[in-house]
Amino acid sequence: MKNVEERLRAMPDIAASSGLQADEQLKRKILRAAEGAPKQRRFTAKRLVPAFCALVVLIGGIAFALPSLRGNSSEPVQGALIESHPAGSVTTGEKLALDVPPGSISIHASRNPSYRSIWAPMSGGNFPLICVDGRYYRMLTNPTSISSSLLGSQLGTVATFTSEPALAGKSGICSNTVQAGEAVYAVSGMNGAMAAANVNGQMRVFQRVSFGDSALVGGEKLSDTLKASNAVALELSGVGAINDPATAQRLVSVLVNNASFLRAGGSETNQSLLIQLKSGLALQMAVNGERVIACGTWACPEFFEAFQEAMQ
Repeated sequence: MKNVEERLRAMPDIAASSGLQADEQLKRKILRAAEGAPKQRRFTAKRLVPAFCALVVLIGGIAFALPSLRGNSSEPVQGALIESHPAGSVTTGEKLALDVPPGSISIHASRNPSYRSIWAPMSGGNFPLICVDGRYYRMLTNPTSISSSLLGSQLGTVATFTSEPALAGKSGICSNTVQAGEAVYAVSGMNGAMAAANVNGQMRVFQRVSFGDSALVGGEKLSDTLKASNAVALELSGVGAINDPATAQRLVSVLVNNASFLRAGGSETNQSLLIQLKSGLALQMAVNGERVIACGTWACPEFFEAFQEAMQ
């Protein structure tokens, strides 16, 4: 109102300069204009804080509702990825071949995938293993556990828990990882290539390997120790990945049918072959030149030639 009063006092001078008459009618017009003019609001920090908080909540809600704001999960993952979660939580047929249960090793196309190992590391000079009647199985780090739906028949219970499994004999079941009295199971569909047992409350998976210069038993072949008839993807570190199930299965057939046994011993290298199975599980073999190593060392140049051709 202070501005209005000043305008009223100056009304005679303004009216004279504008050729108007400074009477009561002009005064009423000025007062009506002042009463109808929009009032200017002064924003203070107290008014801005609630508005800012509301804006933050709104943006956070949009980010939660739209995954693309946090990274589009529908986009293909570049490179290889290992997730350590339980496997076997989804029944067969609920997902496509490559859309396997959580906890599986997912293989995606990569020009030069780096070396990675899913075998559990050594501890005290030996890797964590189970021996079942002379057949050795090494624990895998992926998956961290499997569901009961992937368990086959019970093979027996651990009779001997020892840090020197090579000295425990060739009969019965012994382990340096699974406690005495724990049950040991076959893995469904793996026909002796995998075993499973409880380790610290988790049902862990073990893959058939050589140990103490012991690999094959009796008339076994590679197909007996590497059951991969349901392979859906392959990854050869430093070379590439095959994620077409038909091609992956064809390459596994080349390996199984052409591999030549060289010796029982073997060692890990800086190159690996990962075989992803439809169940979500994965098998691993070390690679040295044109040789693959898991349950013994096998030569198979035909496999590596076929893999290179499939990458073209």
